[in-house]
Amino acid sequence: MGQDSEEDVTVCGLIEIQHMLANSENPFKRLVGVLWAAGMLEERLAQLTDHQVGQLMFDHFGHDIGVLQPAMTICQHAIRRLFRSAGGKLTTEDRDHEKQRHICPRCGNEMLRHYGIGEPDFLECVLVNCGYRELLNPEKENLTK
Repeated sequence: MGQDSEEDVTVCGLIEIQHMLANSENPFKRLVGVLWAAGMLEERLAQLTDHQVGQLMFDHFGHDIGVLQPAMTICQHAIRRLFRSAGGKLTTEDRDHEKQRHICPRCGNEMLRHYGIGEPDFLECVLVNCGYRELLNPEKENLTK
């Protein structure tokens, strides 16, 4: 890839590229390609906020780790830490804030907050078939699928 095209690849695109290369039957692509993608991904991750890294962990690990495994508990804790703005332990106020639920105006299910990576932050309904999204910036209009 050339210099300009490397900068155009998104973080999520780099993750997909690394998965694809890791599963390649070509040993050269598997080794060199994965090292290249991992290096590019590392550079991009360094530019993200803690909230954005937490969102990536939620999106990419939540489905792959067994619910009963200690790795899931550790991953969930790390996500909560990254989602808050200040360092240190979770405060009682942080925990109370996490318990507040946003309700989807379309179907009544819970909505989850997504910290945008290359897009504004938004709330999204947990019901896949609903598809309702709401931007968290009040000056912008609602997004719907």
